[in-house]
Amino acid sequence: MVCLVTTVLLPLNDGAVQDLTLAMAALRPSRRFRNDATMMDGAVLTAERYGAARRVCVVAEEDASWSAEFQRRMASWNPGTEVRGLQGADHMPMLSKPRELSEPLMEVADKYS
Repeated sequence: MVCLVTTVLLPLNDGAVQDLTLAMAALRPSRRFRNDATMMDGAVLTAERYGAARRVCVVAEEDASWSAEFQRRMASWNPGTEVRGLQGADHMPMLSKPRELSEPLMEVADKYS
């Protein structure tokens, strides 16, 4: 599973208004795991199992909100996280560089599957 999370949208890069409009149009509410017994029984999400899943951080090198250095520092707070840079990507790489983002995501999927 790949999860892309964007928090607060601060200063965005070129094309950001169009990117944000597209992203907002694509949002759909989800309650997929709300009542999932597998997730609620305490056997899956435990302190002992933390870190069992491989983590990969794709750094958006041209993000105007979070510097690439800060993104790498955040990744370093989780030991064992693999870091990959994505040149030309802004705060929302899935919108600013979707084709380029798909390459490292597919490599990660192949590597860890």
